[in-house]
Amino acid sequence: MSINLGPSAAAIPGVPPNPRPDGYGYNPRCLRRDINVNSASVTKANYTYDLITAPLNADIYWFQTVMQGQFDVGLWGVHTGGHYTIGGDPGGDFYTSPGDPAFWLHHGMIDRVWWIWQIQDWEKRQNAVSGTITLGNVPPSRNTTLEDLQDIGFNAGPVKLGDLMNTLENIPTSIGPVNEIVQLR
Repeated sequence: MSINLGPSAAAIPGVPPNPRPDGYGYNPRCLRRDINVNSASVTKANYTYDLITAPLNADIYWFQTVMQGQFDVGLWGVHTGGHYTIGGDPGGDFYTSPGDPAFWLHHGMIDRVWWIWQIQDWEKRQNAVSGTITLGNVPPSRNTTLEDLQDIGFNAGPVKLGDLMNTLENIPTSIGPVNEIVQLR
């Protein structure tokens, strides 16, 4: 399987940089695996259990922070740890990791963990959002809302964030809402 590198340098040595700054340059290479034991140490079942059940994580800010990682104090969460546990190339490349088949298994689990967290207090957590509209708040930006649009590309186009909060129904796709697709099976 061949993939292309995104607009940033890979997190591991030996991967040539993308020839274009926007990440759309032709840069084929083979998938590589390098199971990272440091990353794997934060992806154990007890970390996921604590993420879902710890009282500190009862609000969306702390749930997201602990899931992603508290990088300023050197802590990785189960989401970041999962990417780097898969490791290699493109697991550690923010822009091209969706080209790795393992990405979809990992993110399916991340969605499952989020859903389990949500259903513990559905009324308060189904539509809980936190953070700004820019990654890492760079550049600084306003807080996100349920009315903000997420561009899902060819899969669905722009969709309101609020319409994506229930992972069981009304999520539009190019072949129909997810709940209708599931009912067909």
